[in-house]
This record gives sequence, structure tokens and C-alpha cells, in this order.
Amino acid sequence: MVKAMERPESLENRWDILYKDYPEVYDEFAMIYRKPTTAEVLHKMFNLKDRVVLDVGSGTGASTFGVAAYAKHVIGIEPEDAMLGIAMKKLEGKPNSNVEFIKGKAEGIPLRDGTVDGVIADTAGPGPEPDAIRTFITDAIRVIRKNGFFATIVLPPKGWYGGELRRVIVDRPELPTADEREIPLHRTYRKDLGFEHKDFYQIQEYGSVEKIVAVYGFIFGRETIDYLRKHNKTSIKWKFRIYYRKV
Repeated sequence: MVKAMERPESLENRWDILYKDYPEVYDEFAMIYRKPTTAEVLHKMFNLKDRVVLDVGSGTGASTFGVAAYAKHVIGIEPEDAMLGIAMKKLEGKPNSNVEFIKGKAEGIPLRDGTVDGVIADTAGPGPEPDAIRTFITDAIRVIRKNGFFATIVLPPKGWYGGELRRVIVDRPELPTADEREIPLHRTYRKDLGFEHKDFYQIQEYGSVEKIVAVYGFIFGRETIDYLRKHNKTSIKWKFRIYYRKV
């Protein structure tokens, strides 16, 4: 449970502030139980057993450790020091872990050619600018061995920013719609680059109204907090899309 601190009631969708100033809240948000897990979906798609996987934009390590339950070894790269610090702390006391973290960006992956069997970016990486996406994909494919894969997990277009409560979160005149910002990203992967895609649903279970308000509500806004309390919400349904290519 996030402890009461001197902080605003909500960040009102300011993810930049979340990453830098409240990485512990982001970590709690990322670690909330989801069914099915993204790692389970990726394992069914690509069979991660005996594979070395690179997790781009690994944050506090939630996606990295999730994939590590199936893969031989996972490398997480993360540019934000506050997030990377939490991930590194999770490794303390785990000398035999199959996970490692390094500082780096999607636009210039700090690995040699042909280092890994697969690259994933779980709601991370550049976007939505097409040139940035192409640069990322080119560098990602550079570090992937033959018969490997590239997969990026994003929110699908039209209606899923923040999960099922998108209309509560973004249908307000002072906030730009996330869907409008994300359309170029989907156009680039699907139409310009011809990636295949797979959609899947997740249920994120918080267990109590108090916890969902302190984590999800803190991130997504005061109106969201009011809705959660009014409707006694303890879980959020999400829809995600995986764009992928076999290499």
C-alpha cells in the first residue's frame, strides 16, 4: 500500500512527473496483479524457454521479472535513473537471478549485434513519431539473432487509454485525447511497416477501493478518483495490442 506522503491528490495524467518523482507509485501500479500476465501471452506466442530477451524501457522491472519466469535470461534497459534504481534494488540479494539491468535508451540500444533472441517493449519505446519508431525498430533488429522476434505492447487505438475508464479520464476539454496522439503509432506499425498484431484483454485487480484510489486514481485524475469511490471499483479491464515481427 502506498504510504500517505506530501503529494497532490492526483498527477492528472502527468506520467513524466510519475517516472521522475514517484517511481515507487509507478512500481506499485506495474506490479498490481493482472490476468493473464503479459509475459504469459508473450510466452504462448514466441516460446521464451531458453531464449535471451531484451526488455526495452524496463522501468522498475515488472515486465523484466515477469518475462524472466519463462526465459533463460532477460536484460532490462531503462533511461530514467529513479526507475532504474528501484529495479536494481530488486536484484539485491539475488546473485543467481537471470535478470540484469543497464541504463540505455530505445533510440540507441547499448548492446552488440546479434546479442539476444528477442526484443520486447511493454508500453515503452519511442512514439508516436514514425521516424523515431523506425529508428528504434532498426536498432532492435540489429541486436536480434536469426530466428528471433520483436514485439511491442501498446494500447490499441480508440478508447483504451487508462483501461475501461477512458471516458472518465480523457473526455474533458482541458485534456487532449490520447487516441489522437496514438493514431500515428498504429499507422506506422500496421500500414507503413506491415507488422502483424494480436489483441488481448487483462484484468488488473487492486483488491480494495482504497488501494485503487491511491495508485490508479493518483495517476489518472480527480474525476477518476470520484468515479472509483462512487462505484466501489476495485479492478480495471484493459485491452492491449502486440505488434510483432519474426526476424
